Amino acid sequence: MINDIDLLIQQRQMKTKQKQKNQIPYAIGIFIIVSVICVVLWKYNRNYIPYWVIGIGFGIALRYSRFCFSGALRDFVILGNTKLLKGLLLAMMISTAGFGIIQYIYLENNPIDYMHIPGSIISVGPHIAIGAFMFGIGMTIAGGCGSAVLMRIGEGHTFPWVVLLGFIIGNVLGAKNYSFWYEKVISNAKVIYFPEYVNLKVVVILQLLVLMILYKIASWYENKRIKKR
Repeated sequence: MINDIDLLIQQRQMKTKQKQKNQIPYAIGIFIIVSVICVVLWKYNRNYIPYWVIGIGFGIALRYSRFCFSGALRDFVILGNTKLLKGLLLAMMISTAGFGIIQYIYLENNPIDYMHIPGSIISVGPHIAIGAFMFGIGMTIAGGCGSAVLMRIGEGHTFPWVVLLGFIIGNVLGAKNYSFWYEKVISNAKVIYFPEYVNLKVVVILQLLVLMILYKIASWYENKRIKKR
């Protein structure tokens, strides 16, 4: 009986190996397409080449790191894995410092003007909370955030195409009805820009401290789980 089971397992493994296709031709084809696009950009608009190269680099980084906003929280809550969460916190630390420097340089020489300050400064109200909740539900159902969906499409998965279609429909409807929501909700909400009340250096330092504390808590939780094994 045991020998028969072992034989069935070996046969199934052989079939799985036979079904696996050679990926090298696909890689060569993609490399050729990428090179052709790069040549076209070089000929017609060289300014886009850095964006093309950086975009490909981001795609490769996402592919091998499996980085995803939804996955960072999902893995922590469901699996207790803090790897992606710690990566997300580190990314937020870097962006906090970077945007802090950029905005500090701007504010040193210019008055506070929401339309011209580097970054997106918008009003805070119930529309943010409702939108964030709905987007979180969507990410959970889709199994990933926008970047993860695009990355999985590149890997050849089918379901993310459905999610991408939902993205397109949602964005089109949002753009079409934005004036209505802006007039009824967004315009009535208040813009809260911390540097108007507290020095920008203090704001950046406080945010970095909060993120560092969260990172330490994640590391402590991870070490605690490892010791229990």
